[in-house]
Amino acid sequence: MLIVRNPARSRSSSGRVVATALLACLVCMALPASAASYLDSLRALSGQAQVSAMVIRLEDMAVIDEINADQRLTPASVSKLFAAAAGLEQFGPAHRFTSRFKTNGSVFGNTLNGNLVFVGGGDPALDNARLWRLINGLRERGITRVNGDLVVDDGLFGTVPCLTKDRCDAQRVASHAYSAPLSSAGVNFATVQTNVYAGERAGDPARVELLPRGLSDYRIANDVSTTLPGTRPSLSVWRSYDNGMSTLHLRGSVPMGTGPYKVHRAVTGPAEDTARVLSAMLADMGITVTGHTRVQGNAGNGTTLTQVESETLAEQLIPLMAYSNNYMADVLTLDLAADSGYNRPLTLPLASQALEALADRALRESFPMQANAGSGAVLDSGSGLAVSNKLSARDLIALLSYMYRQPSLFPAFYGSIPVPLSAPSRTLKQGNFDWLTRINAKTGTLSEPVTVRALAGYFRLQNGGYGAFAFVINGTSSRPSLSYRQTVTAYQTDMESILADY
Repeated sequence: MLIVRNPARSRSSSGRVVATALLACLVCMALPASAASYLDSLRALSGQAQVSAMVIRLEDMAVIDEINADQRLTPASVSKLFAAAAGLEQFGPAHRFTSRFKTNGSVFGNTLNGNLVFVGGGDPALDNARLWRLINGLRERGITRVNGDLVVDDGLFGTVPCLTKDRCDAQRVASHAYSAPLSSAGVNFATVQTNVYAGERAGDPARVELLPRGLSDYRIANDVSTTLPGTRPSLSVWRSYDNGMSTLHLRGSVPMGTGPYKVHRAVTGPAEDTARVLSAMLADMGITVTGHTRVQGNAGNGTTLTQVESETLAEQLIPLMAYSNNYMADVLTLDLAADSGYNRPLTLPLASQALEALADRALRESFPMQANAGSGAVLDSGSGLAVSNKLSARDLIALLSYMYRQPSLFPAFYGSIPVPLSAPSRTLKQGNFDWLTRINAKTGTLSEPVTVRALAGYFRLQNGGYGAFAFVINGTSSRPSLSYRQTVTAYQTDMESILADY
């Protein structure tokens, strides 16, 4: 504590000057670190782009530096921090999602007389491995024949409309996995999985295998050739949809002796694709279904035959963040609304109201003076695919501070955010040792309609404490495109200067 004593009246004027100078020095030493300027690269960039940035020390909320901290911009995938935090707060880190086979029929001997209904439980990470376990549960009950239909029940969310261009376009043509449509009954992140293997000799066509084997309603247009060993592989893959049939188009070349090259592309209808996957798996496991395969909401009100649980939510958040999985983030957001009893069909903007409520709550608790200044954060999706999402650096810092002060949730939240040294993202891997080891960071990137680059997360102080940072950069209408060097290098350089002093 700084204690200032009034000088004696009899002290000379020169003594007063010395005391005043000493007091000034002590006051300077007591000033917060915000007196220093660390975000010089981002400050220079703010003359050409929109920049919102803030770095704080969490213990006392002291601001280290900030630029337009209250300006709300398009945040891209750093929105996932809100989806993860809201999921942990509503469900808890140990929550598991359950997928079930149910029926209104009866089992006699090895035969199920009635429909076999797969009830999607909104598992963001449901995959083939868990479906195999679910089907094996039928075999363990001795069921090898179903006298009825195979029904996929996606009623937990209802039919979720596509509201972003990427997802709407993917219903016809998909060149990526990130734009997969949403469903409570989706599998493999609503993508079709393909393995590509080199042929036996140079010039032979490559071998293409759909997973699971026997998947129906897919054509393969394979124009991938085999080249000599040591040559560079080149693959271009997209899926098109026309008249009830999807076609996987493959072009390029792969060297002899290589493979599999694993390719994932968004499907047209996730529940319908789950029905195809289950049909192929049931056949492979020797279970005959005599009826049709179809999708129907709210069909699973009967007896549970077998069920499978997901990994815990805390475990699921690790790949969600590491690979910035849009499907997982938005399904988790829809799970919040389904759990809260919202009317079906659900929409992402409706479900994202839970994220906005969290943003408002975090801002009130972390920055009460700024909480009522105008409108709040805008979140229309948990993934950040919606360019209508608007967050400021202060919004992000408020969330990071809020979660830091939740002792039962912070370990799972903090542990889900990648450390650059072990992160799959190449964006994070360029930097000095402090950058690679002392920060946990979520990236955000969009290329249209303007460049968006964002980074937010925690850093460890040299004294063992915690800090938080948030950088959001948007291009402008007059300068929509920004380079990697202008954006990523700028915030990395500035953050490294802070790490050097803190």
